[in-house]
Amino acid sequence: MMLAPQQQPPTVGRRVSATEITAHTPDGHAPGAQELPAGWAARLELGLARRGERTALVRNRSLGPLRVQRPFYPTSAECHLYVLHPPGGLVAGDSLDIAVECGADTRVLCTTPGAGRAYRGGSTQRPQTQAVRIQVAVGAHCEWLPQENILFAGAWARSDVEVRLAPGAHYTGWDIACLGRPAAGERFTRGLFEQRLWLWRGDRPLLGERQRLAGGDASLDAPWGLGGYPVFGTMVTTTGNATVRDRLRELIADFGDDGVLAAATLLPEVLAMRARARCSARLRSLFIALWQELRCRHDGTEPALPRIWST
Repeated sequence: MMLAPQQQPPTVGRRVSATEITAHTPDGHAPGAQELPAGWAARLELGLARRGERTALVRNRSLGPLRVQRPFYPTSAECHLYVLHPPGGLVAGDSLDIAVECGADTRVLCTTPGAGRAYRGGSTQRPQTQAVRIQVAVGAHCEWLPQENILFAGAWARSDVEVRLAPGAHYTGWDIACLGRPAAGERFTRGLFEQRLWLWRGDRPLLGERQRLAGGDASLDAPWGLGGYPVFGTMVTTTGNATVRDRLRELIADFGDDGVLAAATLLPEVLAMRARARCSARLRSLFIALWQELRCRHDGTEPALPRIWST
């Protein structure tokens, strides 16, 4: 989920007051600043390396409530990591900073055990933020497949995902967001969600997207926007081609109903799938089906689903 300004090391893992991020006048005082409750800054650094036939988790550093307890191995060559955020959601001023470095010829899938949440109460001065930075070395393949993020009405959330690929490296990832709580009849009538995705091959950008959705804005219901669908998501991969795109379009057509709208677009070196839905479960099921097809095409075998998805 969410685009965070870079956190300075002293703030990581502790509560940060709003006055620490407020512009100050030359005399050192913030004009009209009030001391607000602090936010919680957390950081997670993961490093993976090839050890014989296995992808090993060689670095696992965390500060604050963000961690990976242990790696799982559905096959000898593939590593699954579950990123845990024990509080289960973000309140005003909270930030998560996740860095994943995949060494040469590694294979890793990162996911989350449940939906993330951004609760109401944020503001311009105290947003709820998450930044994910992924580096993928030569011959490595990283998959970032978190479960959906739920933005309560009144949340002020920012999401930033940046992926840098070396030659011969591959990435598959998705991001699913739910505006409001449709099951409870809550619409995203107030708040803000800013989202950014950057995908690089060396110093060359492959994909750059940014959007800004304000609570109650006309774009949430307009046909040229979300069309009244509260759930939307983007899935991207560097493993696709025209043949794969056509096959995914067939799967989308077979899956499609009044509750899900989706499309697949082939760009230079990137295959992008975009969807909107009435509920998160339907969109997530579609993305899992597309991911399974991508893995079968790329690896020639049926992928092992993370066990946490079945709990």
